[in-house]
Amino acid sequence: MSNRTECDTLGELLFREFNAYATALTEHGVDWADAWPSATWPTDTPLAALHGRFTLAREAAAVIGVKPSDSEITEEHRVRLEYRALFPDGAPKLLG
Repeated sequence: MSNRTECDTLGELLFREFNAYATALTEHGVDWADAWPSATWPTDTPLAALHGRFTLAREAAAVIGVKPSDSEITEEHRVRLEYRALFPDGAPKLLG
């Protein structure tokens, strides 16, 4: 696997895990954008497990040089939420 492919794969994993974490925060009535960088959760809870998965994905991505800042992660998640709102059935397809 090339370094570019590894970066893409681990970067996507990072954002997939972050999406799961941010979605769970929202479902628990927490403002994900304010809470995620500093929140701590009691052990043995779903939020703690999701936070741990995201942290592990972030560390794995950092090993190969994918190191987005907290603000970059927040902005990327906002963009992805907007995209899903525009295209709830997935990416548009060209007819033909």
